[in-house]
Amino acid sequence: MTTILRIAATFSATALLLGCGGSDSNDTLDDLNANRAKWENGNIDNYQFEYQVSCFCTEETILPRLVLVEDGQVTSQTIVAGNIALPLDDATTENIDSLFQLIALEESRAESLSVKYDPELGYPTEISVDINEQIADDEYTLTISNLVAEGDVACTATVEDGLLLSVTDKTTQMPIACGVTATVTEEAYSETVEIDDTDCADDDLIAMLEERPGFYSLTVQKQGYQDYLVDNVGIGKDLCHVLTREFNVELIPE
Repeated sequence: MTTILRIAATFSATALLLGCGGSDSNDTLDDLNANRAKWENGNIDNYQFEYQVSCFCTEETILPRLVLVEDGQVTSQTIVAGNIALPLDDATTENIDSLFQLIALEESRAESLSVKYDPELGYPTEISVDINEQIADDEYTLTISNLVAEGDVACTATVEDGLLLSVTDKTTQMPIACGVTATVTEEAYSETVEIDDTDCADDDLIAMLEERPGFYSLTVQKQGYQDYLVDNVGIGKDLCHVLTREFNVELIPE
């Protein structure tokens, strides 16, 4: 599946003018060209949408995600369940332009292709492909929904936390936030929060990374416990704010 979509990203736009022959092929290309023109006429460069792959793939691949596109490029993709940002170099997510390219590619090689388009903006809302009907497990479906253009959203003035930490004892599963020091780092950026032992509740959440998306190393320390360290804690964003991620840390007693 990853290979399919990476190929699509570099597929020449001239494929829009080519076909396999036959009335079905011509209809597919006519629909593709008409809807792509509709999308391009909208001049939408900044937008977000929900994206899901249905295929015989890894679990992470098929989880619904929110995709943010800025200046025509995918800048963030976040698994909707849990607001878990995914690195872009591991992505199979496409922007709308490359989805049109994917349709052109599959029209030229797949034995079965079905595409639905948004009637107003022209972007594809569902792409169903079976590359070879004699081979099992090579079919897939992409679903694109809830597309919102930057000009159609009214962002609030609130400041959102990127990360909310809860801290528990791994043995007892009881909350132990009091006395914790939490640090996040990304390249030259570093942020540390210390929770005072005398004025807190153990079930307090530790708020960090105000309006700061990215991929962070997280260290959590508390006297009497082993240090906790995890890399690549991904914080995503949408058109307006960071997408707050709740993250539970289990500390191991010394």
